[in-house]
Amino acid sequence: YEKFGDKEKAEECFRKAVIGTDEPAGMMFYYDQPADMIMYQGLALYKLGRKNEGNARQYKLIDYGEQHIRDEVKIDYFAVSLPDMLIYDEDWSRRNRAHCLFLMGLGNMGLGNREKAGEYFEDALKEDNTHLNCRLLLNELKAE
Repeated sequence: YEKFGDKEKAEECFRKAVIGTDEPAGMMFYYDQPADMIMYQGLALYKLGRKNEGNARQYKLIDYGEQHIRDEVKIDYFAVSLPDMLIYDEDWSRRNRAHCLFLMGLGNMGLGNREKAGEYFEDALKEDNTHLNCRLLLNELKAE
């Protein structure tokens, strides 16, 4: 709507885009809000002229990644909310590192630190080369 010049409809959509939790979560539970939605909330807040709130969203992603990147993740045999059935063969601490690097990439991307974001996405893909959202956003960064 913004690109088509419909400022009113664009603003309505930006207001809707900021709805939802602004707290990043670990990579373990598939019912949590996807982390990239927090980055997009921040971008929508920028469009609404609420820069400090937008920055807060981006820094929450970075802070979460920095605080949890060294976590040693263990899975309970009876974990019921896992999207994967490979509970024995998976290196969950490595997947956690990939997730945290992805979050730090998201936060930097949202802040406009494109080169730094790309580095985080590349590091995340070294930990988990199947991280689709990471690969998509890295490709987006390289295309621009």
